[in-house]
Amino acid sequence: MKVADSQKLRIIVVSPTNHFVFTPMLASASVGTVEYRSMTEAVRAANPMIHDYIEGKATSLDVNTKTVTVQLNNLLTTTTKQEELPPTIDIPYDHLVVSVGSRVDDKNVPGAREYALRLKTTDDARALRTAVGECFEYASRPDVSRETTPEAQAEKTRRITFLIAGGGPTGVELAGELCDLFSDITRPHKGSYPKLANNTRVILAHGGPQLVPQFEEPLREQALQSLRNKGVQVFLNTRVTEVTDKSATLSIKQFDQDTGRVLQDRQELTIPVGLTVWCAGTAPAEFCQKLLQQLPEEARNPDGRIKVDPWMRPPMKDPSLLGSVLVLGDAAAQAKGDVEHPDWLLPSTAQVAGQQGAYVARNLCRNYNLTTTPPALMVPDEYTPSMMLSGGIMELPQPSTVKSTDNDVFYDPALSNWLYFRGLEKAPPFTFLNLGMLAYLGGGEALSQVQVGDTPVVSEAGSVGFFLWRSVYLVKQVATRNRVLVTFDWFKSALFGRDTTRL
Repeated sequence: MKVADSQKLRIIVVSPTNHFVFTPMLASASVGTVEYRSMTEAVRAANPMIHDYIEGKATSLDVNTKTVTVQLNNLLTTTTKQEELPPTIDIPYDHLVVSVGSRVDDKNVPGAREYALRLKTTDDARALRTAVGECFEYASRPDVSRETTPEAQAEKTRRITFLIAGGGPTGVELAGELCDLFSDITRPHKGSYPKLANNTRVILAHGGPQLVPQFEEPLREQALQSLRNKGVQVFLNTRVTEVTDKSATLSIKQFDQDTGRVLQDRQELTIPVGLTVWCAGTAPAEFCQKLLQQLPEEARNPDGRIKVDPWMRPPMKDPSLLGSVLVLGDAAAQAKGDVEHPDWLLPSTAQVAGQQGAYVARNLCRNYNLTTTPPALMVPDEYTPSMMLSGGIMELPQPSTVKSTDNDVFYDPALSNWLYFRGLEKAPPFTFLNLGMLAYLGGGEALSQVQVGDTPVVSEAGSVGFFLWRSVYLVKQVATRNRVLVTFDWFKSALFGRDTTRL
C-alpha cells in the first residue's frame, strides 16, 4: 500500500482488522513496555489515496470470474443500536494480492485452543496483558497470600507461573519481557506486588535442541544462558502435549548418556501453571485453503502454503489467468533460488513479507504483463520506446491506455522509457536481501545479527545487541508518528515503571 502508486492503480484493501501492527513488538505491548496504539497504524492512514478500504473477511473466491466474496464485519456492537447481520458482497478484481498471513498452529494439542493465549495480533497482546495482571491479582488474594501453609504457598506460586510454548524469537522475547515486568512490579517499596517477588516463575518449552535456531550458533548459546541467568526455566527437546486451566503436560526427549542416541521413551512431566502462552509454530490461514481448491495440485506445498514462482505467481489451471493472483508473505512458499538446495524456502518473517510486498507493488505500477514469463512491459503498438542518447532530447508521446488480456491499463511512456533505459523491460525475479535478525532477552540484553545478504556485519549479544535492537526496531516502525510514540513509551516505562491497570 505504501509503495504502490494510487494514481495508476485502483487499490481496494480488504481486511477484518482496521490497522497494521509492528508484530515484533507485540511481546513488549503484552507487558506494558509500549502501548498498543504506539505501534499500530490505521489502514486508511497508511495510504490515504487508495480507492477504498473494506472492513471484512474474504471468505471465498472464484479465480475464473476474478471475484472475491467478503463477509463484512459486524459493526455498532458497542452502541445501543445493534447492526443486523452484515451483508456479504462480491468484489471483482484484475489482480488479487493474497497477503493473509498465517494463524497459530495449536489444533493438535488438547486444551491449547481453549486454555492457552496467543501472541499474533494486537487483540492477543491486549488479552495477554489483561491476563497477566489478573494472575498477579489472583495470587494476591487473602486465601493464599495470608496463609503460610505449604499448600497455600504452592498455590500462590502456581497462579503466577507462566509457561511459554515455543523457543523461537517470539517466545524468547516474551520470556525476556516477562522477566522485566516481574522485576519492575515486585520491587520493594516501589513495585505493585513486592510480596510476590519469590513466587514468580517463567517456564519456556522448546521442541528443538537450541533456542532461536534462526540465529548463529554463538548467539543461540548466549540466548539460553541469558534467560537462565534471569531465572527462566528452559526445557529443550520438549513438546507441550496437553494444556488445562491449571496445568500443562510436557513430553521431554530422552538421550542415551553414553552414545547420545535418542531413546524411544519420552519423559512425561505435568507442571502446575497459571497461564500458558502458545508461541509454537504457525499454519496457513483458512483463505489459503479456499484458494488452493481452485489451483492445480502442484501449487500446494506440503505445509499447506501456496507455491509461487520468482514473480510471486502461483500456477493456474488456465494459463491465461497466470498473474491474476499474487501470493506473498506467510501464505507463500517461495524457493530461495539456491542452486545447491532448490527446495529450500524463504523464511516466514516480516522482513521477507515486506520486501515481497514492495516488489509486487513495483511490478504492478510498472505495468508488466504478468501472463508472460518473464513478465514484460506492455507497450501500445503505435509507441516505440525511445532510448536516451548522449546530448539528445527524448520526445515522449502523451500518456495513453494499452489493452492487456481483459483490462485497460494506464500506460506511462516516460516510465516505460526509463525502464528500458535501465534494462528493466522484463521484470526481474524477486530476490530476498537478508538484513539479519533481532531478539530481545530482557534485562537490557538482546541478540543482534545484522548482515547484508550473506555478508555478516554485526553479531552481538548483551547491551550492545540491545542498543542495536532498539535502534532497528525504532527505524522499522510503520510511520514517524509511531517512532515518536514508541520512544516516549520506552522513556515512560524506564522512569515510572509499567502500568498494571487493566482496562
